[in-house]
Amino acid sequence: MRLFKSALTTIALLALSVAASAQQTSTGATQGGAPAVIPKGKIAVINTDVFQEQIAEYKSKIDALNRQFEPRVKEVQSLADKINALENTIKTQSQVLGAAKVAEMTEQVDSMKKEYQRKAEDLQADAGRERDKMLEPVSAKLSKFADEYTKKRGITLLIDIGNALQSGTVVWFDSRMDITKDFISEYNKANPVAAAPATPPASVQKP
Repeated sequence: MRLFKSALTTIALLALSVAASAQQTSTGATQGGAPAVIPKGKIAVINTDVFQEQIAEYKSKIDALNRQFEPRVKEVQSLADKINALENTIKTQSQVLGAAKVAEMTEQVDSMKKEYQRKAEDLQADAGRERDKMLEPVSAKLSKFADEYTKKRGITLLIDIGNALQSGTVVWFDSRMDITKDFISEYNKANPVAAAPATPPASVQKP
């Protein structure tokens, strides 16, 4: 069971007006008080929803988080399975078990539910803190890389298309505007992730 799935964090790429804002900041108003001229540039879109699986550095952090919390996730899931099994037994065998046994089992279920809620809440809180701690540096690097990437290519507006389509801000776009694949490829080249060490083969005992 994976604790960390999709949409863990949103990279701040929506409406990234790099060249335009830089121009306004540096020049301000022209002589005579006329407003500064915003340079023409490209508009591009990017889908940050795929970052978790396709940005190697990002994926490695998510995989590490899942490995770290896997024992606790299994513990909580096991407790939930036991609660369900016990409730099912009470429901289907109450007449056979008798009132006293049913009351005992019901009290046990209530106690297990309280334990489950406590452990699930603790797991969620601890996992959230660790997630933010591990992913914040990657998010910062992605934002910085996006700034450099757009400047080099003359992009003045970069839109997170997944969020834009979902919110209705954008209803259609030309697929030629999508720079997701190239952005991910360039980021992975600039930020390679070392492969996990291979597990050594088991030694064969000589007779």
